[in-house]
Amino acid sequence: MAPAISTAVVFLEGLTILWLLWLTPALYGNSCDNDAYHRTFRLGLKLFGCGLVISLGLLVISWFLPWQRRRRGSRVVAAILAPVSFGCLYVLFNVLLTLS
Repeated sequence: MAPAISTAVVFLEGLTILWLLWLTPALYGNSCDNDAYHRTFRLGLKLFGCGLVISLGLLVISWFLPWQRRRRGSRVVAAILAPVSFGCLYVLFNVLLTLS
């Protein structure tokens, strides 16, 4: 049950975060061509893309751990950490942009 709920949460959270990432240049950017901002934005997007592997890996682990009673705790922890790590990635992305 936990992997199914986590998958739904990650999907909805992913749609929301991708929409916010699409709006980020309009919110943080300025009208001038700021090369430092564009460099930081590209770096942030690359780091965010690499970090997605962690979230998706946790989601896959929560689905593919053996469905035995002794593995239930591990499955639940992986299912909880998948959306949490996805949200933390977005926060770190915005911190990186704000500090640049």
